[in-house]
Amino acid sequence: MFMLGDTVPFIDIIIFAIIAVLLVLRLRSVLGQRTGYEEKQPQKSNFDTAAADVIPIDSGRKTAASDGHGIDALRKADRQFSEKQFLEGAAMAFDMILQSYAAGDLAQLRRLLSYDLLQSFSASIQQRSSDGEQLEIVLDDLKDVEITDAKVFDNVASVTVRYQSTQTRTLSDADGNSIVDDDTGTRDLIDIWTFERDLTLDDPNWKLAETDSPDED
Repeated sequence: MFMLGDTVPFIDIIIFAIIAVLLVLRLRSVLGQRTGYEEKQPQKSNFDTAAADVIPIDSGRKTAASDGHGIDALRKADRQFSEKQFLEGAAMAFDMILQSYAAGDLAQLRRLLSYDLLQSFSASIQQRSSDGEQLEIVLDDLKDVEITDAKVFDNVASVTVRYQSTQTRTLSDADGNSIVDDDTGTRDLIDIWTFERDLTLDDPNWKLAETDSPDED
């Protein structure tokens, strides 16, 4: 006859033995049995050997774009290019860049301008700041936005946009007094801006690379 003190350890041993058997069976069902001498089966390739040089879409590498001139050349180099979407973005960028320039917001301009143009804008902003002057630009009316030129050269796409707008520019000194010159007041302006994008990069954003203001009223 087993006393209570002997029965508990005995039951524990049985439980542990059952658990060990179950673990062994579970491992065998999941991993299978290996004798150590199985021949390694060759892995079946999912790719045709004739297509071994194909670059995966997510590789980050892109084919070199052919040089060309015009919207058709741009569409050929960048099949996702949409003239409508580009013009909508160019219209928003126009006001955004004007406001950032007037406010001296270099952090915002850094996202929107090419390196060379950013240096030019920065120098102008710093000069205005050192003179104690403040500039305000109000875009009263953006009358027309149109693409006048497009090209692809050396994997860089560039699009030239003509803006016709009415702007009110106010320049004031450190004391808040208005400074009147040829660039202030309400005027009808024509601006020619050229945007660029490196087609070898995954970044879809365009940056303003060049500005011009022909003498048109």
